[in-house]
Amino acid sequence: MEQKKRSISVRLNGKEHHVQEMTVAATNEKEDNQYAFIPPPDNVIDFGEKQEVRKRNEQPYWDDGNREKSPKIPFKRKKKPHSQSKTFPYMLVAALGSAIIVGVSLGLVILNMFTGNDLNVSQMSEQSTGAVPTFSEEKEGMPNLAIEVVQGAAFTELEQAEKSMQSIQEQGFAATLTTRTDPIYMFIGVAGDRAQATKINDIYEGYGQDTYLKSYRVEGDHINGQEQEVYEWFTNALTIYYDMVQLSIDGLNGGTMITNERIDQLSASIDSLQEERNQAFAQLSEEVQPLALTIGDQLLSAKDHLKDYTNAADEEKLWNGQQTLLESITTYEELIEAMR
Repeated sequence: MEQKKRSISVRLNGKEHHVQEMTVAATNEKEDNQYAFIPPPDNVIDFGEKQEVRKRNEQPYWDDGNREKSPKIPFKRKKKPHSQSKTFPYMLVAALGSAIIVGVSLGLVILNMFTGNDLNVSQMSEQSTGAVPTFSEEKEGMPNLAIEVVQGAAFTELEQAEKSMQSIQEQGFAATLTTRTDPIYMFIGVAGDRAQATKINDIYEGYGQDTYLKSYRVEGDHINGQEQEVYEWFTNALTIYYDMVQLSIDGLNGGTMITNERIDQLSASIDSLQEERNQAFAQLSEEVQPLALTIGDQLLSAKDHLKDYTNAADEEKLWNGQQTLLESITTYEELIEAMR
């Protein structure tokens, strides 16, 4: 049942009057004006105006006094990160330099292995004509003897060293003792470079002989006061010496460098030295002269052993040549010591 609406009854003069409450909508004295002015918002973007500004900024700038079109930061340019200053690549340069040095060194070693003492061979060819090389500079010192040797042992007592040397020689090999070193060294092979020394070292290792490769020098350039003829004679003598060392090792390894033609060249060069030694040795002291003559005889003997090998192809002849060439080392060492 629906509730009765609220009502107010008033009795007036004994009569009841019903009064209805009417709600009147409140009105504003000022009526709403639907056409009232609305201010324009501040965030309206005029794209036409922006487009005109862009076109105007892209035009070249002319300094005509109008600063309106002066250059500004381009609106399209993005801020780039600051590039770091480039440093010089020292590590790269060092690596390249090291690679070049290693490559050149390796190339020289390989070249030396295949060519041996070809320089000495070319010098021998020049001497085969019988002409003596001329020197543009006057030199007073003696030439240095620089070789590679195969060392068999080292001793403190001469007696034990001589027994070991004799034992090696009885087996058909070569051996000699140093006389001015401490300890005493027993050399059993001589070569012009390490590659040649390795070849003769392999032969000894095949027979169970203990070996040691080493470089050996006889320094003579500090000897002063010698005549120019003496220096020239020994310089040519050592050139022939190096050539015979190479030939003997080549023969021991089954090479074919020892030919009659090469032996003839050696003979011509040694004969030329023999003819000149009397004049060259005339100014030497009585102590030095016998040693100088011995070196000349040893060169001649080594050449004869090589020549015998061409006739008989007997390996013993080559070891005899090695023996003579080893003895020449100690003889030259004694000669330099006597010249001091």
